[in-house]
Amino acid sequence: MTVSKGFYKKIYNWLMDVEKNEVRYRPFIMDGNPYKSRVFLVGSNAIPFFMVEQGDEKSFADALLNQDLLEDLYDRDIHDAPREFKGSLHFAKWLQKEFNETTVYTSLNAFQVETADELKKVKKENPQAFARGQVIFDEVFNEFQPEIIILQGTAALNQFKEMYAERLVIYNSTITKVQQLEVEGPFAEMLDQNGKKVYIFATRSMSYFGKDGLKFGDFKNKIREFLEN
Repeated sequence: MTVSKGFYKKIYNWLMDVEKNEVRYRPFIMDGNPYKSRVFLVGSNAIPFFMVEQGDEKSFADALLNQDLLEDLYDRDIHDAPREFKGSLHFAKWLQKEFNETTVYTSLNAFQVETADELKKVKKENPQAFARGQVIFDEVFNEFQPEIIILQGTAALNQFKEMYAERLVIYNSTITKVQQLEVEGPFAEMLDQNGKKVYIFATRSMSYFGKDGLKFGDFKNKIREFLEN
């Protein structure tokens, strides 16, 4: 998918650090049209850092919607990426193969970093950039309006519950561990800005998913049950 002029303006605002005139944020990665996606796969941090040269912003925006192009342009970054990133891409491919579902892979904070500790430093030393990273997630969420949000990992789960505490309805607050929540199906729900219900799932980090997701059998069955209803 090639980004249209109108959509590129929106993505450009999500990408750029205006003061430094450089790409510092990564709003999402997917393979297809995000407006047709029902599923958000959400991590805590935008890791790894994709180094985008000045003048290549449009190519990067196109690559965010085309995984083949992303792998061609940023093969080294992807090769060196942590297992969570690679597992997330494999999970998205599984959803595409099994259900013809495109997945918006995104982060609760879109500010690109190499490590989670680096984002903690950003929060302390550049709180405006950190806050903007969270706002971008909310803007992406409101723009694409998913039916399902899948939170991967304890950090993402806790951060999401904090960010949306006033809007989140948790079915059973006594279950808090992701290992338990991933076999429950949706554990909570919330309304988006248009009043549409969004169902919230949680699972372990996709760093454990690998290429085939054999360890995620129960979770995949819960996703299957939901999507096929």
